[in-house]
Amino acid sequence: MRLQPVLHAVLAVFTVRVSASDDEERLMVDVFRGYNSLIQPVKNITETPIIVKIALQLVLLINVDEKDQVMHTNVWLTLKWHDFQMRWNPVNYGEIREMRVSPDKVWLPDIVLFNK
Repeated sequence: MRLQPVLHAVLAVFTVRVSASDDEERLMVDVFRGYNSLIQPVKNITETPIIVKIALQLVLLINVDEKDQVMHTNVWLTLKWHDFQMRWNPVNYGEIREMRVSPDKVWLPDIVLFNK
């Protein structure tokens, strides 16, 4: 008898998670329908260039060799840009306002880092 309220609470939480997952899956399907990751995300080629914001975050300092002036690190590189094809109304997708996707699914800017 005491387990019944707990069971109802667990089922209620599970139900909410399933519906949120359905919204996210529907959003992914809708946004990527007809999307081509090889095409630059501009409405027409005469538009201004795509502005890519780059952030570098130091995660780990591995080694510093003062004599040779060499530093070994691990870093996170974050790239942000506006892709007009990736728009949706959050109201239609359970108030989802952002999504994270695998880099191989979206257009990526040609950025080259030189390690000197």
